[in-house]
Amino acid sequence: MVELLDLWLPILVSTVVVFIASMIIWMGMPHHKADMKVLPDEAVMDRALGELKLQPGGYYIPNCSDKEKFKGDAFKDRWKNGPWAFLQIPAGRPSFAVNMSVTFLEFLVVTIFAAYLASVTLSASAAYLDVFQVVGTAGVLAYVLGTIHHEFFQMKTVRHVLFCAFDGVVYALLTAGIFGWLWPTMEAAAGAGVPGISAP
Repeated sequence: MVELLDLWLPILVSTVVVFIASMIIWMGMPHHKADMKVLPDEAVMDRALGELKLQPGGYYIPNCSDKEKFKGDAFKDRWKNGPWAFLQIPAGRPSFAVNMSVTFLEFLVVTIFAAYLASVTLSASAAYLDVFQVVGTAGVLAYVLGTIHHEFFQMKTVRHVLFCAFDGVVYALLTAGIFGWLWPTMEAAAGAGVPGISAP
């Protein structure tokens, strides 16, 4: 077992590396360029949203607030013929700085939990591949399987889901590789005073 605090360096380095990788993937690489499409006439949507004055939150279209209307022919026709959409109204003007900060915090939290799992299952003398397997598995669970159901539920395209899963695997592999590289050796852990490990 390794103390979680002894893993501060791989936690910090992998969080920064994954954050930089995510920026490169989303802003520099081509595979997400087609994710967000442009409306053929945004002015129509601007007028409609302005008139509706929607409160912040998610809207599923078609939908209705009356359970009895779900059983009616009018709603069934709408459900059958469309259009269908998920509409998300934010609480205010989007902030790139806030979004990036929240993303960094998410990566940090995921990395801390992966580090915790590794710290309670591996010793300070664990081999690189053992560390890689544990941390990599935790990374895939968080970055891929932790979000994929949400993507499918909101009817994202299979292309989008697969590319996001690919991104998540990249994040997991980067995290696993850095932890395997910076995993504290038995001698370093002994010097730091890890319980149960004594210097030779």
